[in-house]
Amino acid sequence: MTNNEFPSIAVYGVSGHTGGYILADLRRRGLTPILVGRNAERLRATAEAAGLPDAELRIAAADDRAALVAAFTGADVVISSLPGYVDIGEEILAAAIEAGAHYVDISGEQLFTRRVFDEYGPRAEKAGVTVVSAVTDSNLPADLLAHLVAQRLPDPIDFVISHRSRSGGDGSRGSAKTVLASLDWFRDGGWHYADGEFRTGPVDPAPMRYPGDAEPTAVAKFAFPAVLTIPRHTAAATVTGVVDGVFRENITGLTPELVASLPEKPSAASDLRFDMVVDATGADGRGLRGVLSGLDSYRDSGLIAVEAAVRLAAGTAKAGALAPAEAFDAEDFLNSLAPHGITWTITNRVGA
Repeated sequence: MTNNEFPSIAVYGVSGHTGGYILADLRRRGLTPILVGRNAERLRATAEAAGLPDAELRIAAADDRAALVAAFTGADVVISSLPGYVDIGEEILAAAIEAGAHYVDISGEQLFTRRVFDEYGPRAEKAGVTVVSAVTDSNLPADLLAHLVAQRLPDPIDFVISHRSRSGGDGSRGSAKTVLASLDWFRDGGWHYADGEFRTGPVDPAPMRYPGDAEPTAVAKFAFPAVLTIPRHTAAATVTGVVDGVFRENITGLTPELVASLPEKPSAASDLRFDMVVDATGADGRGLRGVLSGLDSYRDSGLIAVEAAVRLAAGTAKAGALAPAEAFDAEDFLNSLAPHGITWTITNRVGA
């Protein structure tokens, strides 16, 4: 860390909706970030709007490796805040590693997360930096909750993870771009984990009764990155991601024209509260449910990304590409979110 009290954090992609929340939390913490992007005027306007007029601006396009490395050099951590990481995310990640900076992103894409572990994990380890991908309102909580639940159940454990948004899918254009970039993958449900390997193909999940609901909801397989990370630190027999079947049908019907017509930000009337649910069944048949509940999926992803970046800046995590539970103390991290109205519980699963 360049300064024990004030880490140097570079942010790429600050002009997006979640990027605004990232900047707001950095400002709340008294941190002045390095803002990196391709357009100086837009960066300057973003910095001023965020109340960070003294933020350093560094210019680098997402496909200019040399400029990105120069922009990230001297930063303790890079936060990558983008839509569609499978299209444009790798250069930012590669440049952060080359610059010797730890790295966090808010990707929601299994395909990108798999590349992070398989292709960039060895590079990060060699460079002595830590990479934690998919640090969002759904994936980091799912991974940390699964870790905590696994400590309470006998092996092996079956996990079903699900994100339930009260908005019904009324999200931002950036979220839609993310789905569109991997549309076929999301449509097919992505990977699930079974018999020691990641598998594609259909599954037949049982209906899920979400917190606060009187009746179960029909669910469909969904491609959560946490499916890839949970087996890294638990004795998982299976890990399956599911969402409300109607929600999955709606988002996988996206077209480029529809995405272009969406607003940059969710409407002010949108209810962006959410629950991230982890249902686990141990070898003895006993079930536990972990739930993290938040107030705004976008705000909370930004808060979580900053919390992760500040923790990585301390330099205590081992080098390489890590699951959240490999990089952070699960209970301590989740408890740190309480001042923002983000709560979590682990209870016996009865009739879930």
